[in-house]
Amino acid sequence: MKRGVIKLISKLITLIGPFISVILLAVVNGVIGYLLAINITLFAGIAILKFLGIAISLSYPLIFTIIILSGILRGIVRYFEQYSNHYIAFKILAILRIKIFRALRHLSLDKLEDKSKGDLVSLLQGDIETLEVFYAHTITPVLIALLTSVVMVIFICLTTSIYLGLYLILAYLIIGVIIPVIFYKVNSKFGRKYRLKMAQFEDFYLDSIYGGYEIIANNKQEMYKKEVTKRSKDLIDVTKKSEMKNNTFMNITNSVIVILNILIIVIGYLLYKNNMILNYEIILAYVVLTSSLGPVLALANLPSNLVQTFASGNRVLDILELKSSIVDGNTNISNVLPITFNKVSFKYDTKYILNNVNLTINKNEIVGILGPSGVGKSTILKLIMRFYDVSSGEVLINDMNIKNISYKSLYDNINLFSQSTYLFHDTILNNLLIAKSDASKEEVIAACQNAGIYDYILAQKEGFNTKISDLKDNISEGEKQRLGLARVFLRKPKLLLLDEATANIDAINEGIILNALKQYSKDMSIIIISHRKSTLSICNKIYEFKEGNLCLV
Repeated sequence: MKRGVIKLISKLITLIGPFISVILLAVVNGVIGYLLAINITLFAGIAILKFLGIAISLSYPLIFTIIILSGILRGIVRYFEQYSNHYIAFKILAILRIKIFRALRHLSLDKLEDKSKGDLVSLLQGDIETLEVFYAHTITPVLIALLTSVVMVIFICLTTSIYLGLYLILAYLIIGVIIPVIFYKVNSKFGRKYRLKMAQFEDFYLDSIYGGYEIIANNKQEMYKKEVTKRSKDLIDVTKKSEMKNNTFMNITNSVIVILNILIIVIGYLLYKNNMILNYEIILAYVVLTSSLGPVLALANLPSNLVQTFASGNRVLDILELKSSIVDGNTNISNVLPITFNKVSFKYDTKYILNNVNLTINKNEIVGILGPSGVGKSTILKLIMRFYDVSSGEVLINDMNIKNISYKSLYDNINLFSQSTYLFHDTILNNLLIAKSDASKEEVIAACQNAGIYDYILAQKEGFNTKISDLKDNISEGEKQRLGLARVFLRKPKLLLLDEATANIDAINEGIILNALKQYSKDMSIIIISHRKSTLSICNKIYEFKEGNLCLV
């Protein structure tokens, strides 16, 4: 989604509504801090003027006392400014992650189909971290620079000349607004390009890690190594180009500052020649200009960071502002059976995957759905889980339209068991307790025995405390699936959906899992999706896709 800079900034700022008071505290401390820093330079200049014979009523002890106190207070208020900024930054980063996870949970699959794992990882880590620059190092510096500049312009107008005050305004605008805006417009495309390439790189890198066995088995290590090197080089090239532009910008800014410093002396001299200011006021004006450029220079340095910050902000807002095509229902149910497909059709884009399907699943049934890949078997399960909504017809859960049922009550009663069980990098026990966090030891053991995985666990040196993960090779695919089955038995859903759950394991492990399911089917209904007829041997009702229609075998 394309957003203008003003619109983007305003949307990012709305996310920190609860922290406005903290921002104001940071701004007040920041302005006071810069004024104290300017005070040090200003009074140092006054001391020099006094030493040169200019009539200054202040004594040296008073001048140096003011300088020392200004330095001490500057350190104190600087601490509170930075503390406030980083408090906001870290709080908002946590809030953003919560908001994004919440948004992802409620988005329907069709809204995320173009989002790869790497893209989402880059979003949750890199993009959100990049936004810290905006919240901790952009919002308050802008306000501090604005307020400090206003104070200094008023000070110069009252103590020297209104013409020098107008010149300060021009200098601040050139350094803090005009040059940064030009640089941002020139360099903005590099930020978008970098974030996109970073997401693509992380996606490829994740695939390389998770597909490590396949890469080695097919002897493609060198090919992937070369590809990683190439993508890394592309990232480095984009970064180098951006850095070159940053260096050019900084050189231009520094040159302009030198010119502005010279010009204020020239303008001051002309005003002095016309008896509009005193000679020493030229020096005071010069000191004020050079010492007050600090907050404005902070603005001048922003574009190099904002290029990537705004690119990241757009990517984060794109997720947060996505609207799900599926609206959660508000009715809670305890019984999810029978399930009825009444003349259900579903199309993806313009292609119909299901067309006028009728299907009924009753309590304590094991229903099989047979057919080759791509005919719509898995789509039936996705409609039951309400990952998608039907294009026409209706899915009824216990005679109620599924659209009226809340996700929570639906998922409390239904479990989807796919062909790949994901294992977290944790102990076997904690991997099992994901299904039921308050399960007793007896329940865990019973679930593992029913799934045929208990003997494997006992054979491990640390038993249930053995560390496993999806990337470790100390557990086979069959054992992974049986751990997944133990999760099912621990959770005890009223309806279990098997989506090619035994497709990637051998016949022995498939037999173990199917027999366990048959023994357990008295407590739940099961729908088994498969392209192999042998997998459906435990079913008491089998449907098959024939010429686009679902027929009872």
